[in-house]
Amino acid sequence: HRDRVAFIRVCTGRFEKDMTVSHARTGKTVRLSRPQKLFAQDRDSIETAYPGDIIGLNNPGVFAIGDTIYNGKKLEYEGIPCFSPEIFAYLRNPNPSKFKQFRKGVNELREEGAVQIMYSADEAKRDPILAAVGQLQLEVVQFRMQNEYGVETNLEMLPFTVARWVNSGWDVLKKVGRLFNTVAVKDSWGRPVLLFKNEWNCQQVESEHPELNLNTTAPVVSGQEPESL
Repeated sequence: HRDRVAFIRVCTGRFEKDMTVSHARTGKTVRLSRPQKLFAQDRDSIETAYPGDIIGLNNPGVFAIGDTIYNGKKLEYEGIPCFSPEIFAYLRNPNPSKFKQFRKGVNELREEGAVQIMYSADEAKRDPILAAVGQLQLEVVQFRMQNEYGVETNLEMLPFTVARWVNSGWDVLKKVGRLFNTVAVKDSWGRPVLLFKNEWNCQQVESEHPELNLNTTAPVVSGQEPESL
């Protein structure tokens, strides 16, 4: 049996076991049962926690990195931005009979923040694109897919080294049309991202199309669920 734990830092007030809180990003109500304090391989149940304490909560895909949970008056801390990756590759599953495990692994590794997941803007293409800062991230994903989910995977490297989020949205991007040495994809939240072959291509597009309002970090999302494979 393998479970997943979300680590949460108490910022204000007092945490109590089995308390009910609101999830700021989704607006849902969550009951915080089975809180734990972890040290190496040891786990101890806890009843209360105070500001500065870090506790572990069972996470069946409810919590994402940077989420805020609160009790009482609404509160939402600024989320943690996704920084611009530099290496991109399609992650392919050569064994169709393993698709269920493949899908579960991709979704759970994305939720953990092991790697950013993007998809082609073409809805007919559903192979996930791994977006990483270094080659090691890709190797870790493949290793974990094999050892934790029993899925062998193949990588198809893409010839891009720069990513920029299009803050102006899809409508503005569609008006601009096709761009040289550039491909449009979407991140796990459905936001448009442009992939460039090099920094020069990126600077050229920024100069010629300032209306795109390109950004190196992703906008923080609220009130939305990420897209799953």
